[in-house]
Amino acid sequence: MDALRQELAQALWRLSEVAFADWTGQMTEMAQIHGLTLREINTLYELGVNESLKVSEVAARTGLSKAAASQMVERMVRQGLLERAENPANRREKQVRLSPQGRTITRQFDQAALEQIVKVLSRVPDEKIRPLLGAVNAVLEELETSPPGG
Repeated sequence: MDALRQELAQALWRLSEVAFADWTGQMTEMAQIHGLTLREINTLYELGVNESLKVSEVAARTGLSKAAASQMVERMVRQGLLERAENPANRREKQVRLSPQGRTITRQFDQAALEQIVKVLSRVPDEKIRPLLGAVNAVLEELETSPPGG
């Protein structure tokens, strides 16, 4: 990894550490309110990104055995957070996806995280935020328009 990208990566990592220094407590509290474990929250986010997954894929992405993932998924289905669906490519195979309630909870976590970042960034004057915003948007545009690995 070249020095410039290493330095940027370290700076971004430090920024995320500062931004989320007291986030763990808030996230844990939100998880408890919704009766969720951190693995269940991770599962909600995995399904938010991937739309639907087989239970074996949930197991692989959460580090659980297939049996434990199956139990967790079943519990989340009973809680109304996930829905089971047929795989259109293989009708015998079942997949899980977010329910509307699961999407709502994921959005609540996202909103709380954004509020945390805004709270931290409110300590920085506008004249330092503007150039950073421009640079980050330029980098995002480049990443979103260039092929991965390119």
